[in-house]
Amino acid sequence: MNKDKTIKKEDYERASLLLGKLFEIESDVTDQINTCIQYHGVESFFKNLETFDFSLDIFEKLNAVRMVLNGIMEGGGRK
Repeated sequence: MNKDKTIKKEDYERASLLLGKLFEIESDVTDQINTCIQYHGVESFFKNLETFDFSLDIFEKLNAVRMVLNGIMEGGGRK
C-alpha cells in the first residue's frame, strides 16, 4: 500500500495550530510559524530557526521541538 507522503498546505496549518496549542501562544505567532513553515518547508524551518524573528520564549520552545525531531531522525526511531 503506497501512502502519499506529500505535505499539503493543510498539514502545515495543522502542525502550526498544534504547536500553538502546545506552547499556548497567541494566534498571530501561530500564523507567523505557519507562514514560515509554508514558505521554507518544515526541515528548513527547523534548521534555520535562528533566522526568524521569534521572541526568545518562542524560539526556545521551537528549539526544543527541533531537538526532539533531530533525535528522532538521528536515532531512526529505534531504541
